Amino acid sequence: MEWSNESVLEFLRLYEQESVIWNARHLKHRDRNAVSDAWSTIQKSFSLQCTIQELKKKKESLMSTFRPLLNKVKGSMGTGSSAEDVYKPNWFAFETMAKFLFGAFLK
Repeated sequence: MEWSNESVLEFLRLYEQESVIWNARHLKHRDRNAVSDAWSTIQKSFSLQCTIQELKKKKESLMSTFRPLLNKVKGSMGTGSSAEDVYKPNWFAFETMAKFLFGAFLK
C-alpha cells in the first residue's frame, strides 16, 4: 500500500492520541488489551483501509527513520552549542513525531 505524506501525518495524529501504545509511563502501557484496543481505535478512525499489522509495520518504518534523526539532534545539543548549532532534520514527519516522542526518548 502506498502512503501519501498526508496519510502518514493523519496516522501520526491518531497514534499520538493513543499514548497507551507509545508512552512507557502510561499506567496501562503493559496491558495487552488496552494496547490492542488503542490500535483498533486507530484503525477505525484512519481514513485508509488497512489492517492493524499494516499500521504497526508503518509505525516501525517511521520509527526507523525517526530514531537516527533524533540521535543526530541530541548529539548536536552538546554543552556550549548555540541554537543555530542544533541539527534540524528536514524530514516531513520529524516535527510531528518529535512533538510527542522526543520527551519519551529523553527519559
